[in-house]
Amino acid sequence: MIFVLVNLVLFFSLGLIVFYTEKIRTLNSSTYDPVVQIFKRYPVLNASYKEAELNYSTFPIPGLLKTQTLEKETKSLDDCYGMTPQGLAITENYLFISAYCSSHEHHSVIFMLDKKEAKYLKTIVLKDRTHAGGLAYDAAHHCLWVSAVAKDHGRVAAISMDDILNYDMTLDDKPIRYRHTVDFPSIYQASFITMNEGSLLAGNFDKRENGTVANISFVEEETFDVVQEKKEEVIVPKKAQGIVFYKDYCLVSQSFGPFQSKIYVFSSEQFCTGLLNKSTAVQTIKAPPYLEQIAVFGDHLYLIFESGAASYREKTAKFLTEVVAVHLPTLLEVEK
Repeated sequence: MIFVLVNLVLFFSLGLIVFYTEKIRTLNSSTYDPVVQIFKRYPVLNASYKEAELNYSTFPIPGLLKTQTLEKETKSLDDCYGMTPQGLAITENYLFISAYCSSHEHHSVIFMLDKKEAKYLKTIVLKDRTHAGGLAYDAAHHCLWVSAVAKDHGRVAAISMDDILNYDMTLDDKPIRYRHTVDFPSIYQASFITMNEGSLLAGNFDKRENGTVANISFVEEETFDVVQEKKEEVIVPKKAQGIVFYKDYCLVSQSFGPFQSKIYVFSSEQFCTGLLNKSTAVQTIKAPPYLEQIAVFGDHLYLIFESGAASYREKTAKFLTEVVAVHLPTLLEVEK
């Protein structure tokens, strides 16, 4: 009897070993996709993610465990363990991610990735501890715009691509310089930014009231001379984190706290009226919590989440440590 029991225990143990070995093998296999495991609860995003026509549709966010940057007091190189991703900009060759220190003890940074190989290239240190909520690439001025610090109004700073390409934190041991700044006096902060038809737009985040987006254009493409704010402010839903334009659509990301995020799709005509009311959105797309800025390049929408940061990972089981690209034509057709 004892012999039989021992054999049963051994058989059962062997079965468990085989089961978990196979499970680990599956988790480590190339067919396992952690984004799909989260996105499967969001069918519209999941369908458009699977249709992404890219060599890489996910990009690991650098620096979530440790980032080398400057300490705020000594201005010396130091390790930050609380970098929180916020802004996102895409070019033909590069992907840029802005992040701030959650304890506000270090300078904010921009991570630069090789878009074609989904590979980290360098860390660019910013001049202050800005929230860095927005990034936007400006092809006309060959620069990257980033949300900057100003008192009682919005400000956006330009960093030239030449400076970015030549920057080496380990050699320079100082922040990258700003070539130019633009103020948005009609909004209290530039929480998120974007480019649209050569104009620079900045909007403010408000968790209780609707946000506003201001719009400026430039006298000439080659100069930073600014025409006065181009249009009247556009009202956007509260808790807005980003805005982008694609063909005849305007998309607004919204999130706050450990609740599902949303992407509101509006028509360009609705944007021109000056009021984007979520109740009149052409489409509302549900997304995982802590969605931040969204960016468009070609036919793809790129999404970044702050849930992978140290201060957020324990707040949701659906945390993402990647920038995710989805196919926009699929995204906009699924629910029509």
